[in-house]
Amino acid sequence: MNILRKAFYACAAVLLFCSAAPKELEAQTANIGFVDFKKCVEQSKLGKQEQANFESMKKQMEDVLGEKEKSLSDISTKFDDPDYLDTLSPEAEAEMKHKFRNLNQELSQHQQQYYQILNQANFKIIQKISETINEASKTVAKDKSLDIILNEEGAFYYKDTLDVSADIVKVMDATFKPEETK
Repeated sequence: MNILRKAFYACAAVLLFCSAAPKELEAQTANIGFVDFKKCVEQSKLGKQEQANFESMKKQMEDVLGEKEKSLSDISTKFDDPDYLDTLSPEAEAEMKHKFRNLNQELSQHQQQYYQILNQANFKIIQKISETINEASKTVAKDKSLDIILNEEGAFYYKDTLDVSADIVKVMDATFKPEETK
C-alpha cells in the first residue's frame, strides 16, 4: 500500500511540474530547414564539375590498368600455348616468366595506388562540397530566417516544405567559379 501511495505522489509531482512549465518555453520554437546532400551534389554546378573531374581521373587510371592487364593477358596466353613454349630457349622462357611476375606485381601496385588516389580525391571532393553547402546554408538560413539547417540523412522524416536543398543549390551556383581546364 505504501508503494502505491509513493507512486501516486511521484506521478502527481511529474504532472504538476509539466503543467507548470514556463510559457516562454512553450513559445520558443525553432525554424528548421533540411538539406539533401545528394541533391546538392547532383544538381549544383560545383557537384557536376567535381563528378566530371572524378570520372575523368577514374577513366585515365582505368586506361593505364587496362594496358597493364592486356600485356599480362598476352604473356599468359603465350604460357598456355605449348607450341609457342617449345620454340623458346630456356633463357627466353625464364625471361618471359620474370617479365610476367614483374607485370603482375606492377599491376597490383598500380591498383593499390589508384584505389588510394581515388579515395583521397573522393574525400577532397566531399569536403569541398560540404564546405560550400555549409556556406550556402548560412546564406539560406539568414534569407529564410531559419535557426538551423540539418542534413536530411539525420532525419527519419520531415515535411517537404522544410527542404531547402533547391535554395542551397541556387546559392552554390551563384557563387560557383568553374575550374580552368589544364
